[in-house]
Amino acid sequence: MNSWIVWVAFVWVALVLGLIGYHFSLRTLRIVAAFFALATVIYITWYGLTHPAQPPPGSLSGAFTQGADAFGMALFRQPPPHPVVGPGPVGWLVIIVLLVIGYRELEAWTLHCQARSLDMSALTGSRPGNQQDDTPGGGEDALGKQRHDRLIAELRFRLPAVEVRAPSILPGGSRSSGLASIVEASGVSGSGLAGAIIRFFGVLWPGQRRIQVRVWVEGLPGQAKITDVTTVTVSLQDPQTGASLATKTLAASDIDEAASVVAGFVARQIFAEDRTAPPWCTGAADGRDLAALLRARQVRPYPESEHEVRCARQHQIQILERVADSNLCAGVTRYELAQLYDLEGRHVEALLMHAINRERYPRFYRGRYRLAMSLEMISNPDPGKTIHAAKAPKLDEALRILYRTGVIKTAQNSVALHGDAVELPAELRAELLDAAWEELQAIRRYLTLPHVIWRSFWHRDERGILKQYWRLQHRQSFHDGVRVALLLVAVRLALNDTDGRAVVRPPEADVAPGPARKLPHARTTIRIATAIAGDIGDIGQVLRLGPDQTAGQRPPQLTKSLRTRRQPWQCSTRSWQAAYNLACAYAAIAHHCQREPQAAGNTRNIKADPDKLVRLAVTSLEFAVGVPECELEHPCEWIAVDPDFGSLRFSHDKVSKAFRDFLAAQEQRDYPDGSQDQAGPGPDEAGSGRTARVGDGSARL
Repeated sequence: MNSWIVWVAFVWVALVLGLIGYHFSLRTLRIVAAFFALATVIYITWYGLTHPAQPPPGSLSGAFTQGADAFGMALFRQPPPHPVVGPGPVGWLVIIVLLVIGYRELEAWTLHCQARSLDMSALTGSRPGNQQDDTPGGGEDALGKQRHDRLIAELRFRLPAVEVRAPSILPGGSRSSGLASIVEASGVSGSGLAGAIIRFFGVLWPGQRRIQVRVWVEGLPGQAKITDVTTVTVSLQDPQTGASLATKTLAASDIDEAASVVAGFVARQIFAEDRTAPPWCTGAADGRDLAALLRARQVRPYPESEHEVRCARQHQIQILERVADSNLCAGVTRYELAQLYDLEGRHVEALLMHAINRERYPRFYRGRYRLAMSLEMISNPDPGKTIHAAKAPKLDEALRILYRTGVIKTAQNSVALHGDAVELPAELRAELLDAAWEELQAIRRYLTLPHVIWRSFWHRDERGILKQYWRLQHRQSFHDGVRVALLLVAVRLALNDTDGRAVVRPPEADVAPGPARKLPHARTTIRIATAIAGDIGDIGQVLRLGPDQTAGQRPPQLTKSLRTRRQPWQCSTRSWQAAYNLACAYAAIAHHCQREPQAAGNTRNIKADPDKLVRLAVTSLEFAVGVPECELEHPCEWIAVDPDFGSLRFSHDKVSKAFRDFLAAQEQRDYPDGSQDQAGPGPDEAGSGRTARVGDGSARL
């Protein structure tokens, strides 16, 4: 063996294992290390068989021994004047010990790069130096014990709710001690010695780092009920060294809120040192933003009563608004608040939340997708009907943030007030659509398989989020939604003006249509639209697509339309987001045809039947609601407050009757007890239907 080649291979394997230990988990490190060890054994045995010494080996074990001797001589070869001598038994023992020690340090370093596991074995204990909580009796001691027991019971459910690391195999123990206990309890001859050996090596070998949580309820004077104001002290310790990691006294209105506050604080401490946790999951130091998110998600009303659902949503907004104004608020908390704003029709506030997240967490891809959809909604052709004048300061603030982040290019983007409504200049509407286009393009590239593979390797904090997108079904579903969202923005840009820019001009001006925005992967996008609605002729006319691009297949049956595409030329999709965005595109074209009829000088020369466009929009919405993975809990709420459907919802002509009938039928399906809020949100409360919930795998806590 060549000594240089052996040393280069040894250093290369060490570097690869170190890189694996830094970027991946202990399980991955052990799998790769086992693979290298097996490959080394096979190569050494092969070398002993192909380069036999005298006498030749008579078995595989002999070949391995001779190959190992050659490997050792190459590894410790001295200059030529010295004789070449193998390491010998003692030398091999030293080599093996050094390799085991080096691998042990590698695993210790890998565990140091991972988050701690949560140890809840000390939750039932009392405060150090105080045994009153465990002493039965009456009065304040009994009340304190009752409050403490209820807090512990709530924490055992709240801590897993934020998905912190699971406890050890036994309460307060490790895997080695648990295995030793099983061996010792087996009763087999020699089990005691085997258990002692396992415990000995368990002490020497690095174990999972743990964080032990202890809580106790502070007594307050005048407390007479278990639901009174509660003050809780939380202590986080390292059970191996006994060192205190964090101690905090937290206040809450009752025991239930105290459990959420404690869970948020513990989760924040674990996320802060967890390299697999995305940065948008970590916020305030005391975890009050994560606690508010947990409390808001636990507000669950009677699902068949619209009044109770809206009251619960407003209560959730109040909970999240208390922490959303903080600069240290977690990105997922703002994202959840923006979703609730959309459902309430407060889309300007939702845009502001997404703009803040875009500035602080540029790799929060679901937040960027929602930002693009909010920009598309704000650029509605009739903004005076959807944005109230009181929301102008927040809209200006959102535009300033987007300018700082480079999303929009023009600094002077002030809005104009006309009475009680906000009017966006035509140039600003076009720039918002351009910004939405660029954001969607970035998300489309982000979700391609090469980028998913690279980011899963390079950005460890995104690996858990991107793991589901390794599967074609999940990646294609969201990717199709982004593709059709690009189609929607392209339609809006094409309808605004002939060159994609909204320019004010007299209707009698005879200007030739300019080039529309080039739609990426137009054929695939058209196949998706064909699978959903069955007819894409009107969209092809608006975007001026060629016959080769719009020559789609015959729309398949519904069962085939919901299949995952295995080949690019298939006509199917399983994306409810794509169907919803396509419905918005048809609604935009129908509104344009109604507002600018052909006889009045329609500069786009669109020859489309508004009745047909409304039917296609309804067909797309029915497809979106019928997809099994649809995340719209109450679709009628999203559709009723979406500004893209405002022209169909508030119009009372015969053209919009199909849409109004569909919306009424959907309301009946969502609230079958007939308790719908007939008033509903006003025209100044339009929101969004193109949603992507936090709970679908991206940025979970």
